[in-house]
Amino acid sequence: MNVKIAKMEAKSTSRGLTAAERLFFYGMHGLFDEIVFTALYDVVYEPDGNRQLKGYSTIFSFFIYGVCSYLVERMYVRLKEVGIPFKVRIFIYLVVLYSWEFSCGLVLRQFDACSWDYSHYQFNIMGLITLEYAIFWLPLCAWNDVLYKYLLSLKLPGHSIHEKST
Repeated sequence: MNVKIAKMEAKSTSRGLTAAERLFFYGMHGLFDEIVFTALYDVVYEPDGNRQLKGYSTIFSFFIYGVCSYLVERMYVRLKEVGIPFKVRIFIYLVVLYSWEFSCGLVLRQFDACSWDYSHYQFNIMGLITLEYAIFWLPLCAWNDVLYKYLLSLKLPGHSIHEKST
């Protein structure tokens, strides 16, 4: 007597992060970086220090960092494909970052919503960017290069698919 026995097998699937998930991550990462940076910067450079480690930012930074990081991530993919070395990529990222910060600042300034002013720095451009911060931005650009590689290769567990087999 032939009896077919059906059994259920669970096959695990995985997926990468969606563009929206990465955008959200980049926005939160940028907001966090800015709050930590301003707190630590003030500890060193403010006359009275910053013993409470109060950092500051604006909600606009979430969008500014999120979109910029996503655009640079897309550049990372293309630059890696054509073999651009790491040390060259981080300088390209720096140029994009400064251009983005300048552009966003210019737009926000039209609505009196720009929360930063670098006019007191020697190497500022219209108070919207300052070249003195390049020493801080370059390590962040290098970190983002590593982060892009990780996030784009990250696989999250998906749902199980049940299928019948005989």
